Amino acid sequence: MIEFLKLLWIRIVVYFYETIEFIEVVFRYYPNKRFRQQDLSLLSKYIFTSPYSISKNYLLARGADDLYQYGETPLTTLARIVKECQISEKDIVYELGCGRARTCFWLASFVKCRAIGIEQIPTFVEYANQVKNKFHVTGVKICEGNYLDYSYMDASVIYIYGTCLDEPVIKLLIRKFAKLPPGTKIITISYPLTDYVDYGQFALFNVVHRFEASFPWGKGAVYMHVRNDHQSHK
Repeated sequence: MIEFLKLLWIRIVVYFYETIEFIEVVFRYYPNKRFRQQDLSLLSKYIFTSPYSISKNYLLARGADDLYQYGETPLTTLARIVKECQISEKDIVYELGCGRARTCFWLASFVKCRAIGIEQIPTFVEYANQVKNKFHVTGVKICEGNYLDYSYMDASVIYIYGTCLDEPVIKLLIRKFAKLPPGTKIITISYPLTDYVDYGQFALFNVVHRFEASFPWGKGAVYMHVRNDHQSHK
């Protein structure tokens, strides 16, 4: 009963936050007709089944221990991350675990950069690509699959919202990031990559900026790393 009440309270808090966030998004970003059309079309696909339920059912079917992994970066928070991390139209931004891909559509609309989302849940990818095709959106690519299977050599920015990633997954990502060109930005939420590097990787990443931002679950630390020009030890 106590666990049920805790979950209920969390849902109430998240729902309240998302309502306030949506009102702010409407005032800030819906004057842009194309983005308004894309965003409303995308949101309409989740009227009867929430993305949280879709994610939970997907994880349940795969025997995951944690069924409550889904989360989204609020668009107002994304705007702050873009400003703080100096993301521009020249960038190629990969989002690892992009969910519904609202962030990708926002980035393409307001930053004018290329946004590539990697997502393992087929429903999210299908709906996002339906919106992309319907409105002939350029600058957005949504890919289905495990982001550990992708190469990011053309990325200038990698964004990882996943605050629930297991340590082994983070370490596998670090091994991939070790191959990135110097100067690549890697943005994480709640933890710096430097907490997980081993001796051979200690000089690969510099945390060049840290700031607080708002998320549905509260304030969280945002870390911006830059891949430096040191080579890792074999």
